[in-house]
Amino acid sequence: MWSMARDRVLGTLVALLVVAFAAQSAVAAEATLRFKGGGFEVTGEVKSFDGQRYVIESKVLGTMTLEVERFDCVSGACPTAPIAAAPSAPKAISGDLGTTSWEGGSGIGTDYMPQLIKAFASTRGLTVERTIGKDQRDIEFKLMSADNRVVGQFNVRRRGVSSGYAELAQGNVDLVWTSARMTDPQAQGFLKSGIADPRVPGSEHVFALDSMVVLVANNNPAVSMTEEMLAKIYSGEISDWSQVGLPAGKINVYAPVDGMGLLMHFNNTVMTPRSLKLRADAIRLGTVVEWSDKVAQDPMGISFNFIGYIRNARALNIESPCGLVSVPTTFSTKTEEFPMARRLYFYTMGRPKSRLAQELLDFALSPEGQDVLKLANFVDQSPELLEFREQGTRIAYALNVPAEDFDFNLMRQLITDITDARRLTTTFRFESSSFRLDTKANQDIARLATFLNQEGYRDKKIALLGFADSRGDFAKNLALARARADTVRRGLLAAPNGKALAGRLEAKGYSELAPVACNDSDTGREFNRRVEVWLY
Repeated sequence: MWSMARDRVLGTLVALLVVAFAAQSAVAAEATLRFKGGGFEVTGEVKSFDGQRYVIESKVLGTMTLEVERFDCVSGACPTAPIAAAPSAPKAISGDLGTTSWEGGSGIGTDYMPQLIKAFASTRGLTVERTIGKDQRDIEFKLMSADNRVVGQFNVRRRGVSSGYAELAQGNVDLVWTSARMTDPQAQGFLKSGIADPRVPGSEHVFALDSMVVLVANNNPAVSMTEEMLAKIYSGEISDWSQVGLPAGKINVYAPVDGMGLLMHFNNTVMTPRSLKLRADAIRLGTVVEWSDKVAQDPMGISFNFIGYIRNARALNIESPCGLVSVPTTFSTKTEEFPMARRLYFYTMGRPKSRLAQELLDFALSPEGQDVLKLANFVDQSPELLEFREQGTRIAYALNVPAEDFDFNLMRQLITDITDARRLTTTFRFESSSFRLDTKANQDIARLATFLNQEGYRDKKIALLGFADSRGDFAKNLALARARADTVRRGLLAAPNGKALAGRLEAKGYSELAPVACNDSDTGREFNRRVEVWLY
């Protein structure tokens, strides 16, 4: 059921808890950006502006990338024309880079891979020549030096993930990209060939994040929706808005055409687990822009898309079965706490042999490479900060969980610890009853250590807060949560430059308090087994 009254109450709570950030003093080159919904401002120097995104350096929040569709420049040195970021000096190329072939689906291969190779080439002082291969699904990129000599070739094979895994096992490609983690049956294919499971650090690489969001027109009164309700709308079991507590009217359902990666992801996560299929009268569209723009013009419509393509539509909150409401933001995507968030993966057979594959993989996972993701409308993994007071819905829910999952004194201590702190998006997750870091967590350790040693953060204390799911005894979960926080602490100290963090790190455990997802499913429990990072 819709929980309109509760949504309004929670919305009011969020509004009361939100605090505005403003620099105490400004210089002539500074500008102030204000969130279009009000209540949040960032003041700092605008480092670049491309007409769609501001890159602003704030003394309070560090460097942030803010979307024009979400923020207005309201005062100060507001740019009236694009400002290019200061270019970095190209790295000199010595010798040939060789050839590398990567394989996967058409979406990432068409939108992201060309952006990646162009950005990589620019850092090396190279230019790119693009041609279509003998197979129309292949794109070939030749890297050209200043003297017009070919120094490397990047082959992008858009033949699908299944084909990619088979070719990777045979050594015909260096890397496979995919929008879903390798499954057990897929890993068995490698094991049958006498090859170790690639789902280990060094072979499994998380290169980006994303969230699928539910879209309606801005004048549609809907506020939140459950995944169950969404599935019933798309199957035809719910066909009128009155069935979900809103003014009557036939629901116009928009969906991608068959074969599109977004539709496959939607079916795999929303429809198939409920044994439902897409209704026959859905309005089928062929481009990622149409899925958003058509519903933005239709107050009776509903659609879905990835978070980078909200455009002029409005994304709904997702309400979990236990009543927890999740807001679709880049922050909730980066923390992986939005119910429809996902990871995007690279798979290799350890360190690639090709020099170009090695350098291109390293670049894709570097801070420079993460910036390319924004151009392709994915969510990068660079850390962002959010005030405690801007997480009102989460705290409200945490104070209303069942008594067996709650300890009043410990919850009061948690609120005391984080009230004046800011949470980083970097969040570490663990397997059940475990305090071993997963592959993404191992990548995040090095990324986080570098971030915490930046100017502007070197004087900050770092609180590592461990949590557990609700299975098992509260006291045992408390010890397990603390062990997880200690694992992250040791990892940070062992990272390059990690010793500089020694006097600033504090590890604590809070058992199953403050869940970020329902504990009634394996997925929800996985979200709750985590370590959060807070700065104060």
